[in-house]
Amino acid sequence: MWIHKPVLCLLLWGIFFSCSDVDNGRQAATTLPEVEGMVRIDHPDGGYWMDATETTTAQFARFIEASGYRTEADSFGWSGVFSLETLTWVPVNGANWQYPLGPDAPAAAPNDPVTQVSLRDALAYAEWAGKRLPTEQEWMYAANQGDGDQEYPWGKEMLPEGEYLGNWWQGPFPYRNEVRDGFAGVAPVQSYPPSGNGLYDISGNVWEWTTSQSPHSQERIIKGGSFLCSTSYCTGFNLRQRQFTPPDSGLNHLGFRCVKG
Repeated sequence: MWIHKPVLCLLLWGIFFSCSDVDNGRQAATTLPEVEGMVRIDHPDGGYWMDATETTTAQFARFIEASGYRTEADSFGWSGVFSLETLTWVPVNGANWQYPLGPDAPAAAPNDPVTQVSLRDALAYAEWAGKRLPTEQEWMYAANQGDGDQEYPWGKEMLPEGEYLGNWWQGPFPYRNEVRDGFAGVAPVQSYPPSGNGLYDISGNVWEWTTSQSPHSQERIIKGGSFLCSTSYCTGFNLRQRQFTPPDSGLNHLGFRCVKG
C-alpha cells in the first residue's frame, strides 16, 4: 500500500530520522568474478560487489520495458514531491520514476539516478538484474572502504580543501539553496569524483534503500543523504547517519543501488 497523503507532510521534518551509529556486522558472501559496472568490496568473509553508481533512469527504463512492471507510484497515481513553493512535501498527481516532479515538469534525464521508487520497486529491479539490495552493514562497509572511523567516503572532513565532493543543500534549509556544489536538485551519476574504492555519490544526491529494518517498526533504513540534506537539517550525507522510512515510500530524493554476492 502506498504511503497515505496525511503522512506525507511528516517526512520533511525527519520523523523517521535517527542519529545513531550502526554496527559493523555484515552478511558473508562468496567470491565472485569481475562484474561490469560494479566495484569489488573485499571483506574477510569473502567480499561482494556493489554498483559503482546509483541505479539510473535509463537502467530502470530497460527493466520496465523488459518486464512490464508497474511501480507503486504509477499504480497509485501520485507520489510525494518536495515543493520549493510551499517548502514542504506535497502529493503530486502523475509524479513517477519518469517524471519525478510531476508531469508538468521535465522528465528525468537518462543518467539521473532513478527516484520515486518504493522498496518493492527496487527489489523487483534487483531481482530482474540478478542482483539484490544491500543491508545497512554492507552499505556502510563499502562506503567506509572497510574503515569504520570515516564520516565521509573521502575521509573525516566534510569539505577537504574547501571542495564539494557530493550533492547536498548549502544554506538554511529549506529557505535558500546557495548551490555551491553545482546542482540545485538531483545530479547525473558520476558528477563528482568517486570514493577511493570507486563508488560514486555515496554521500548526497539521493537516499538509497537498504533491506535493513528499523528495530522499532516495519520501516526500512535508507542511507547516504540527498540533495535536500544540509548541515542545518539532517546531515544525512554523513556516513554515520541513517533515516527510517516506510517501505512503500516513493519520493523525488530516494533511489537505490544494488549489490551482488
